[in-house]
Amino acid sequence: MPVTYRPLRDTDYPHLADLLNGASIVDGRAQHQTADELRQEFTSHPVDLDNHTLAAWDGDQLIGALYAFYLPSDVREVRCYLFGTVHPERRGNGIGRHLLEWGLHRGTELLRASGNDLPKYLRVDSSCANGSAIRLFERFRLEPIRYFADLRADLRQPTPAKPAGPTPASRATVGFRIVPWDLARNEEARTVKNAAFMDHWGSTPTSAQWWTTQTSGFGSRPDWSYFAVDDDDRIIGHLITHRFEHDDPLLGAKYAWIDNIGTLAEWRGRGVATQLITTALAKYRKEGMQFAALGVDSANPTGAYRLYESLGFGPWREFVNYQRVIHA
Repeated sequence: MPVTYRPLRDTDYPHLADLLNGASIVDGRAQHQTADELRQEFTSHPVDLDNHTLAAWDGDQLIGALYAFYLPSDVREVRCYLFGTVHPERRGNGIGRHLLEWGLHRGTELLRASGNDLPKYLRVDSSCANGSAIRLFERFRLEPIRYFADLRADLRQPTPAKPAGPTPASRATVGFRIVPWDLARNEEARTVKNAAFMDHWGSTPTSAQWWTTQTSGFGSRPDWSYFAVDDDDRIIGHLITHRFEHDDPLLGAKYAWIDNIGTLAEWRGRGVATQLITTALAKYRKEGMQFAALGVDSANPTGAYRLYESLGFGPWREFVNYQRVIHA
């Protein structure tokens, strides 16, 4: 039976979850997503199924899919990310090439229709262990531009000893305190997040809709998340925790994820991030978590990588971003 192509439909989320989950194990980024999780993610961005997705079918079996996350912006830059995969047993037959060719064309159209003169970037990413995806990206002359890593800390091990001499944490407890996340302050926290990330590579302001999903959606744990507030009770930093119980059997342990952490630029170097993380790690241990994990830009300008290492995090998985610059 020949392969047929059509956009994803609302009834296809279970098939998409099965496809992504199976491929994630082979491709070095094992995770277990559910149909409801994907539906929420697509709705929050939002993804127009008819115009932003393409799926490859062999009869009633989904064997490949690609979808575009277009992130409109009126500051700094405009981005469109392409995500997708091909069933591991069906690779090498041109399915991925057909999907990516369509995605690059569709993403280019979306970016050119943005209506502004900001820089425009079409991006894809891959685990560094996924050689087939990397070869495909390079065949389409996409350029590797940034490396990222998932780090993890073994919570079953003692907290790392602090180095001799003054540390950011010991200097920093004056002027701020760590408090539990308050969903009633979500909009204030979103404003702080957007300000804190303005000097981060590839970051544009997070929309209210996506922020709600991040803080209250699938996997979110506001009860394991925190604000740093100054003496006037203004938010100056934040830490969002996610917990994905379905991943535990794949990963062989219970993981808590620091999904997003940020500090206002004027407060950096004063121990805010250190205190947020140590507070969260203590909570994770209390709740029986075995590992804490987070993702980091290997070239983060704030020195975050070094901070995470000092708090017991070490390398786990590596990823690479490829991009094409789109001209107006």
